Amino acid sequence: MPNAQPTPRTIRVRLLNSPLDYLRLALRVLFWCALLYLAVLAFEDNGFTDKGHVTFLDGDFEEVSELDIGADDLVVGLVDLHGVIVSFADSDVLSGAEALVTPDDVRRALSVMREVSDLSGLVVRFETPGGEVTASDEIRNILATYKTRENLPVFFYSGSILASGGYYAACAADKVFTAKNAEVGSIGVIIEMLNYQKLAKDTLGLDMKVYKSGEFKDMGNPFREPTPAETALFDRDVRESMDDFVAEVSKSRDIPVEVVRDKLGTGQVWSGKRARELGLVDDLLYPEELAGRLKAELGAKGEVFFAAYQPPEGLFHSLETHIQTALAQAFPKLPFPAARKGGHTPRLYYLLPW
Repeated sequence: MPNAQPTPRTIRVRLLNSPLDYLRLALRVLFWCALLYLAVLAFEDNGFTDKGHVTFLDGDFEEVSELDIGADDLVVGLVDLHGVIVSFADSDVLSGAEALVTPDDVRRALSVMREVSDLSGLVVRFETPGGEVTASDEIRNILATYKTRENLPVFFYSGSILASGGYYAACAADKVFTAKNAEVGSIGVIIEMLNYQKLAKDTLGLDMKVYKSGEFKDMGNPFREPTPAETALFDRDVRESMDDFVAEVSKSRDIPVEVVRDKLGTGQVWSGKRARELGLVDDLLYPEELAGRLKAELGAKGEVFFAAYQPPEGLFHSLETHIQTALAQAFPKLPFPAARKGGHTPRLYYLLPW
């Protein structure tokens, strides 16, 4: 029997020739996107609304069960904040900063704390060199509002560094505790600007042309020197922000304004021991001594336990963290002013200079 010839196979390719075809394709894409969204949503512990949770710790910061807390014991909220203070978490992603603190981070933590019953106070463990003026002031106000609305005492603790904007935020606290060797202070305001004028013109032969609607529209342009009028405006902004800082420190620490401005508002950093002598810190403690001191402050009959805030750890939060870390490693660490701004508009900082 002769070999049969194979039957030819016909491959049909459907082309998108009509609006209806594009509509079908769009619906398919939407369907698969919705399916992926639901799968990821199910993968999250609490969906996209996860704000975090609390774990209970003893005075040595060892995790315990809530059942271990007795009737005479007190529970104090504990919020850990570490990093440079910024308004938005993505504003420093190219600066190489390892950790950031935003007002929304504090809001999220306090929202979880409000769900914990029978809190006797709140401890904020803050390790920061400071940061943006606006964000620092916002965090201070968030904490002050929480203290008033919940009618709870607020305590600050720092074992390493509580400087500038961090100390500004601490002005909302009833008591401030630090380790004896912690860096404290840096009460002051700073604006830093890079100037590329000589590099651009003399080395690269570049000349930037700007067409603007007002005299100060390109204020802070790194390709030219600031004008005398612009310098006066920068000085004014620094002075006004410094006035706010001085007023908050004077009010919270009960120190005369003149003393804060002339003696403490020099930008200097002190050890915790020296800061206590200057009236900026109430007492010097090691972390393990914090529970004992709170027991005395709150008049506890039993022991003091902590309800420690744990940030959300869902899939999307993990992805965001990994992406930011990867970007920080992939890009060179830019000089401070350029990294912070993403442009040439100067910003005010309560920050310990790098």
